Amino acid sequence: MTIQRRSAVEQDTARLRLRRPRPDDLPAYVALHTDPRTYAHAPHAMPDEARCRERLEADLEHWAEHGYGYVAVEDRASGQVVGWGGVRSWPGDDPHELNLYYRLAHHRLGEGLGRELARAVVEAAVEDLPEHRVVARMAPHNTASVATARRAGLVLVGEQAHPQDRPDDPPSLVWAGPRLAAVTDPEQVPREEVLDLWLRVNRAGGAVGSLPDAPRDAVAAALDAHLAVLADRHGVLGLLRLGDGRLAGLGFWHRETTRGYTHRLTLWRVMTDPDRRRQGTGRQLVRGLHGLARRWAPRSRLWLLDYRSGLGLGGFYAGLGWVEVGRVPAGILLRDGETRDDVLMARVPDGGPLGGDGLT
Repeated sequence: MTIQRRSAVEQDTARLRLRRPRPDDLPAYVALHTDPRTYAHAPHAMPDEARCRERLEADLEHWAEHGYGYVAVEDRASGQVVGWGGVRSWPGDDPHELNLYYRLAHHRLGEGLGRELARAVVEAAVEDLPEHRVVARMAPHNTASVATARRAGLVLVGEQAHPQDRPDDPPSLVWAGPRLAAVTDPEQVPREEVLDLWLRVNRAGGAVGSLPDAPRDAVAAALDAHLAVLADRHGVLGLLRLGDGRLAGLGFWHRETTRGYTHRLTLWRVMTDPDRRRQGTGRQLVRGLHGLARRWAPRSRLWLLDYRSGLGLGGFYAGLGWVEVGRVPAGILLRDGETRDDVLMARVPDGGPLGGDGLT
């Protein structure tokens, strides 16, 4: 699923276009939000037409003030608005919390569009809004919404009671999304936690520079090499943590220091918790690392990474805007004489085409 980056939250997914709302979206907004079938789990929350107008105006104001917010969700094939979603703050709430919203037209339910929408929004927040935490609240009996939150990478962190006018309703479930933190001081790196994750990834067959049975001291030596780069102020570590604080992934950016190459960054040791596979964590991590690189090295013009063939990583990175630019056949020697290709990929910060010497 290739993402075309425009601004926070606005993006294209495989089937959907998430775009900034417009005043002329009001008819589609009213039609979707006044359909009782879309509020089966919370009929008290369904707005009337006047309230829809107020809410759309508030969404437009949020975009004007913050540059992100709730989006109109279009079907890319037909151009029709089929939903509404995104993240935005709420007056009176924690200013660092963003409410995650996803609502689809009733006739498009059951197609997996909610998962596609929610995942894209959470990824965008990890990439572009790292100082915020994405939160979703829902009724415990709304199993479809709960499943969507879980598949978007959110984890259950608590409950929230309803206002006094609904004392008999069960508390809402509170789900929180992942965040990526930047670490530049090696003394602030949670060393043992990082080593624990690295060893678990090794044992699961991950290609992060060590064999599956590498001892802890050998992995510690590899980690120390990266921490030395941080100490020299030429690197940054990105730590992806779940909504409950668990470490779910990490990666290092190194800045080139040789004259003529200082516009380049290289991405190293990208890894995610093996227990989080197929839950979108890898995409969240890499998109978060993209955002980290833009903030940490805003003058960088070219990003590089290499990977070991045989694990399907080429397609994964290509779906995030990376392009294969070189390959050394049998360039990596494993045990017992087994080899893999050493593959080099590149990306420009804005995700556009690579340029130079006719390369596109």
